[in-house]
Amino acid sequence: MRRSIVRLRADPSLIVQKRLPWQVRKQQLLRRSMWEEEVEETAGPAKTPGAVLQISQAAKQRQNDPQVWKNMLDHALGTCEEFSAQDMASILWSMSVARFRHHAVLDQFVRILSYKSDVKAMVTAMLAVDRLELPVDTLRAPFLQQLSGQCDRLGFSDLRRVLMAFARCWQTTPLNKELLTELCDAIVVKSENTDPRDMIAIPQHLGRLRFVHAKLLSKAAGAVATVIASRLTIMPLDGLRAMDGFLLLVPILDIPEWREKIETLASKCRLLAAKLLKHAKPEDLWRVGSHLLGAEVVELQVWILWVDELVERRDDGVGRAQRVAQLRRRIIRQWGIPQPPESLEMALQACISSPGS
Repeated sequence: MRRSIVRLRADPSLIVQKRLPWQVRKQQLLRRSMWEEEVEETAGPAKTPGAVLQISQAAKQRQNDPQVWKNMLDHALGTCEEFSAQDMASILWSMSVARFRHHAVLDQFVRILSYKSDVKAMVTAMLAVDRLELPVDTLRAPFLQQLSGQCDRLGFSDLRRVLMAFARCWQTTPLNKELLTELCDAIVVKSENTDPRDMIAIPQHLGRLRFVHAKLLSKAAGAVATVIASRLTIMPLDGLRAMDGFLLLVPILDIPEWREKIETLASKCRLLAAKLLKHAKPEDLWRVGSHLLGAEVVELQVWILWVDELVERRDDGVGRAQRVAQLRRRIIRQWGIPQPPESLEMALQACISSPGS
């Protein structure tokens, strides 16, 4: 019996991906890396209420007028019966991007989502509330109840979002190890034939949870090694997140062989990230720093890598100490924080005297 020619044909999407001009591919990767922590995935314009789209656009355009936000959210609150669970989660996420709290919207939407939601909407809502530095206690119990015993029914993308939510919202709260194991087991199964780049953030999530799932860690480590060896295109943020994750995992690994392997991968990620940062445009370099801050990265070596690249780009005649002082002022002004977080401040100090510390 003759084989079907169709079955032997290469996947056209893979061919197109390889032929895409670098600038086009770069924009795709920027969107993916920038919004991986920002898990909101809204429906198309035809399905999404206008109020939700308006609020989303305001967040993306960095609208910072409190009165504009109050007016939009007052209107959204008055028409919330039209919204799906994902619409409400999307609005909460936009509020978190703008760092704007509307307590009536928060109370109402969180109350509704606690009993009327799906996994994707619940993850987005929890991450948004956490990003607004508010407790997610109201959402935790119904989310865990909804998830328990259901992991094998979720797709890979949703499973990865759940692990990310655990890593962000359960760092200081005990998490049922059986449920976490169930989740990791499902990710291992569903990750077959996925792009290895989609596994890059997994070590960071496991490291933050201080949870070593041997099969998932092995899978993620293999994926990162593949990305490095095959020179698949990634963004600097991806390399830094993988490095951060491996550094978090090293101290909790009991098996010497595994510890050595993960330390080696962390070193390779460091070299790759340094190379990618060196070729990044100034605005992209600052965007990477902003995402490291937003992801609450505390690993000193990660921040040193980022700061050192900015210090190396100083003008002629500007000393390292002077450049660090310039960076500190810009960090405070551009990111709207009273002072750099401790690990970033330590990196700034380290880079005054020792290049690439």
